[in-house]
Amino acid sequence: MAAVQDPTQMALLAVNALFTNPDKEEKKRANEWLSEFQHTNEAWQTCHTILTSAESPLEARIMAAQTLRSKVVYDLSQLPADSLPALRDSFIQSLTTFSSPTAPTGSRAIVTQLCLALSDLAFQMPEWKDVVPGMIENFGTRVECVEMLLEFLKCLVEEAGNGRIPISGQQARDRSEELLTSQTERILGLLAMYINAAGVTARLQGLVFETLRSWLQAGELDATLIARSPLFAFAFDALGNIELFDHAVDVVCDLIHETQEVEDNVEVVQLIVPRVIALRDAFHQAVSSEEDDSVRGFCRIFTEAGETYRQLILAHPDTFLPLVQVIGECSAYHDLDIVPITFDFWWKLAQALGKQAEHGDNPASSQYAPFMEVYSKLQESMTVHLRFPEDESSQTAESRDEFRAFRHRMGDTLKDCCSVLGANVCMKRAYDSVMAALQKGPAASWQEIEAPLFSIRAMGAQVDPSDDAVLPMIMDMLPGLPKHTRIQYAAILVISRYTHWIAAHPQYLPFQLSYISEGFSVTENDVSLAAAMAMKFMCQDCQAHLVPYLGQLHSFVTTAGLSLTMEEKIDVAEAIGYVIASMGQAEAAEALQKFTQPLLEMLQSATAGPRLLTRNELDPVVGALDQLEAYIVNVDPIDTLSPGCIATPEAVYGIIENLLDKYASSYGIADKATRLLRRGLGFFPWTHIQPLIPRLLARMMTCFEASGHSSYIWLVDRTVSLFGERMGVLAGSSEGAALETAFTAALERMTTQVKSLEVQQGATQIPDTLDDYIHVLRTYLKRLPAVLLSSPSLPVAFDLTLVSLTLPAPEIVMNALETIVRLLEPGSQEGSPYQATITAAAKTYGHKIITIAINGMVHEYVEQSQDAIIDILKELIKLCPAEARAWTLEAVQGLPGHVAPVADKQDFHNNLEKVFAETNLDLIKPAIRIFFRSTRRARDRKERLRSSLGNGGDH
Repeated sequence: MAAVQDPTQMALLAVNALFTNPDKEEKKRANEWLSEFQHTNEAWQTCHTILTSAESPLEARIMAAQTLRSKVVYDLSQLPADSLPALRDSFIQSLTTFSSPTAPTGSRAIVTQLCLALSDLAFQMPEWKDVVPGMIENFGTRVECVEMLLEFLKCLVEEAGNGRIPISGQQARDRSEELLTSQTERILGLLAMYINAAGVTARLQGLVFETLRSWLQAGELDATLIARSPLFAFAFDALGNIELFDHAVDVVCDLIHETQEVEDNVEVVQLIVPRVIALRDAFHQAVSSEEDDSVRGFCRIFTEAGETYRQLILAHPDTFLPLVQVIGECSAYHDLDIVPITFDFWWKLAQALGKQAEHGDNPASSQYAPFMEVYSKLQESMTVHLRFPEDESSQTAESRDEFRAFRHRMGDTLKDCCSVLGANVCMKRAYDSVMAALQKGPAASWQEIEAPLFSIRAMGAQVDPSDDAVLPMIMDMLPGLPKHTRIQYAAILVISRYTHWIAAHPQYLPFQLSYISEGFSVTENDVSLAAAMAMKFMCQDCQAHLVPYLGQLHSFVTTAGLSLTMEEKIDVAEAIGYVIASMGQAEAAEALQKFTQPLLEMLQSATAGPRLLTRNELDPVVGALDQLEAYIVNVDPIDTLSPGCIATPEAVYGIIENLLDKYASSYGIADKATRLLRRGLGFFPWTHIQPLIPRLLARMMTCFEASGHSSYIWLVDRTVSLFGERMGVLAGSSEGAALETAFTAALERMTTQVKSLEVQQGATQIPDTLDDYIHVLRTYLKRLPAVLLSSPSLPVAFDLTLVSLTLPAPEIVMNALETIVRLLEPGSQEGSPYQATITAAAKTYGHKIITIAINGMVHEYVEQSQDAIIDILKELIKLCPAEARAWTLEAVQGLPGHVAPVADKQDFHNNLEKVFAETNLDLIKPAIRIFFRSTRRARDRKERLRSSLGNGGDH
């Protein structure tokens, strides 16, 4: 392609490569060439040549049309004003060509792009006065051009909201008034003429409806105008035409929506409502025939009317009751893809009825009593829909997951029923449903019992925690439920949902603890998982009541609890921790020792003897670390250790240290041990932790050097964060000196090892390590700045931070950018002892920092990165202004043309020069912002080109 000089041939070759060349690099180069080509002046003529040449392949003609449309939006200023009429005429001529019966297959995509281009041109060409009249006059009576004309009118009104067109808000409003608002009568008459024209096809009528919708949604055609035209009646009549049904549903829904300001549209609403209610017969026929698509369409209309006219429903309940009832029938329909259409309506109506009640108008009063009945039936419908299929084997895993998610949405609608009917009423009905099923005995399916149990849980948020009417009945019912796993799962979750209530009714605890414990032995249908969750909530909400049961819980943990899955063991440990948290510190310490001693013994046994445990053998050890953390995660830190516990911190640390000495390379051990150590650092008193810090930091670095696991870096970060500021209190003491030495050594060893890993493996292979290392640097800068800024490892720290900027990980990049800002700041602070050091580092690394940051900003960095990049430029200009200016200009000039066009580079250059000319660093921010927006526009054009070519030019 490089050897060809003719731009037309080069463009054709590029499109050909993009569509046919299997080489990904060639495709990439072709796409970049086309993207850069779009910005050029010569693209106008080249694209016109390709578009109008019958020999050009379809893909190339689509590219040409798309590029012309893009240039009209972005580059119209490249053309002299007196050439715009010719450009307009060429678009119109091409539209005529591609609308003719002899146009090549696929021309519709080209027509769409040309209609968009012509529309965008119309908004920027105020001297073109007769846009709509002229197009209608030229094409309105030419049968072959009617579809194209409708497409243009649709594009014209839709492009009125295109913020990329470079005209001011006032210009846009003025032009919209001239192009659109002043033409509404003409448009309405045209559409009405076409909809009933002799020989009109269903396809053309569908296009009329699409154009009508665009003008209606844009606010240019209002519902009152449409209601006075034949289009109104035709939209409702078309609901009886299978070919137009979907179009008609869309139009009717839009009409209803556009009348939401009811007081301004009384006349239209009075026309719409009877017609909507009259659709019930057609709806019932569709239901009886199980025509799901038709049912869906009618449900959309009914629901749209219900939502839009909900205030009228309250004002005229008798008139609108049939509408509310038919929406209830929609909710009862068997197709669970249709049912959710109604959910927002029930929520909005429930809210509206609630407001009536706030004003003293009881929803249960006689005028609203029929609505109570509708909501009662709605609860019944939801409960039926909640039932699992009788034959679950026919469901795929995906459909099972979707159904479970849908049940929770139905649960929200049940809450709406509670809002209207009262929670106790709904809960009693759910209770009655369970009892009715139980009375059937073996004839009842488990689904009949499980569904109302689920609803009882789902309605929990609406239930009064002090209720003593229905909840006692429900709790008394639970022991009589069948031992089916699905029913057990649902019942355990009912207990889990009402643990706040149970805390006020502790008499139920013995049975419920037993019931939950039994659930741990059931491995089917996630019953044991539900039991673990219920145990956690029970212990959290009823902790004080459960202290007397700690002995029973300990017995469970050491017997039946041993067979639980590890996830369940961790949940149980956390649950018991809640109970321990409610005790006094001395009693809590004793209870913790009792529950954790077997776990600590397991850790000790793992280090006994020379043999290394296998990975599978280590799994329980990893789980023991997790359980230990779970026990203490919710227990308050200990203020003072009793004499018998003074040695505990060192003893526990010694056990973990021995474990790490033997298994530092195990990722699971590294991850869980460091998490437990972090928890322990904050759990025990500082006076007992302080002597362990040097030992801990040294051990973390030894483990990191041996394994490369970033968990060890993470714990150093947490240690510096927790205790770094204590260095000021200990200054001048031997303890302070020991801690400073330890913190310094940890930083040096860590930096050396991270650099070694980066050199050996490459940055992309150690993203977590670099991420944790960047966090460590930030923490040192915040807690121990002197240690980092006076460190001989500072240059390496700069280098590793720069390496992190190249990772395809937005969060790491953002942290790295902000870290560079923090590293540079002390260099410009007056009186800072680090000025010389930081200035030297800026001169060494500044060029690389700016190059990477500018390239990242325009390519893959998130938009939020701009603030940090602006701050970096400010700091570098303060430290080395001449060099920073040169580096920045070089970085921008080095960007490829398809990313940053030449004109945008020059604009940035000019804006940067103002920064130095006016010695005003605040000007950097707008310079970067403007430049970024220009590159984003270029990127947007590139993406639009790729998308348009990829999908045939659809807009």
